[in-house]
Amino acid sequence: MVAQAKARDRGEAKPALQRLDWVLAGFEALTQGGAEAVRVEPVARALGATKGSFYWHFKDLRALHQAMLEAWEGLAATEITAAVRASDLPAREQLFLLVDRVSRIPEAEAQGRALEPALRDWGRVDPLARAVLCRVDRKRLADLADFLACAGLMPDKAEEGAALFYGAMIGLAALRDTAGTPMRPALQAVAEGILGMRG
Repeated sequence: MVAQAKARDRGEAKPALQRLDWVLAGFEALTQGGAEAVRVEPVARALGATKGSFYWHFKDLRALHQAMLEAWEGLAATEITAAVRASDLPAREQLFLLVDRVSRIPEAEAQGRALEPALRDWGRVDPLARAVLCRVDRKRLADLADFLACAGLMPDKAEEGAALFYGAMIGLAALRDTAGTPMRPALQAVAEGILGMRG
């Protein structure tokens, strides 16, 4: 979508739209107007495209919804965790690297920090979105419990710590947006407290 806008600004012929352009435009519509805004005509208009272009890439609107949710699930449930594990740092340091990664503001092209709250709102009214959110939440909790177990916590404490960390992460992300609260220092303090739960 960014390439489309740059080409338009320079007066060049716009490159052919790809499936990802439609997904990113869907994210933009979702964050700006909620799930009801993710419709074929408005998204096509935002891209300067026709409905025919949409149907070249997607069977119907539900297929776009599915592609949006799959794209987010891949990023939200696997990419960050995989990058942390690939660091080969000691377990405790991996947890602090995870704090650093999840505290960063996501890329603006994918609607930055507005995307996950918009997806959570969508999940309240749409069974498909809710199912993806449930999978992502379960995966994140399992990964967090695994990080904590590797750092020395007993399994029950690791599960409890994962829930505390994840709840804090969601809450601190919201506070960063509404109150300007820096996320990283507070989440690091939560992580340090959880690592002290060895008893």
